[in-house]
Amino acid sequence: MSLSNTIYALSNINAILGSTTGYLNDKQNGVPTGNALSNMGLNIMHGAVRNAASRDIQQSTGSYLGYAVNNIAGYGNPVANYQGTVGTMGALMLSTPFSIFGCNPFMTSSLYGCGPFGGGYLNTGFFGGGCCNNYGFYGPSMFGMRGFLC
Repeated sequence: MSLSNTIYALSNINAILGSTTGYLNDKQNGVPTGNALSNMGLNIMHGAVRNAASRDIQQSTGSYLGYAVNNIAGYGNPVANYQGTVGTMGALMLSTPFSIFGCNPFMTSSLYGCGPFGGGYLNTGFFGGGCCNNYGFYGPSMFGMRGFLC
C-alpha cells in the first residue's frame, strides 16, 4: 500500500471515529437517537467527501496539504465540517494558485473547471467539465470530472 493510499484510508477511519464521537456527544446532550444517527451519517459522508477532494489534490498536484487541513479541522461536528471544507478549498487554491477559475498552461488543475466556470459550451454547466478537453489541457477540477462532486 502506498503512502497516499495509507493516508487516505487513515483519514476515512478518522472521519468515522470523529463522527462516532459526535454521535456519542449528541446522545449525551439528549438528542433523539434518529437525529443523532442522521447527524453521524451526514458527518461521515462529509468527511468522506473532504477526503476524496484531498486525495484528488494529492494525486494531481503531489501536495498533502488537503489531508493536513482535514486532520487539523477534525471530523464529526458542524464546526469541523465547515473548517475542513473551507480549508480543503484553500488547500486546492494554494496547491494550484494560477488556476482557481480556469485552465492555463502552467497548472492544469482548476477549482471550477476549464475556462470561466465550465469546460465547454454545451456539455458542461457551472460545476461541469474540469478537464479542459476542448483546449488540450488536461487536469482535475474541484467540482469537475474527477473532482469530489462527480
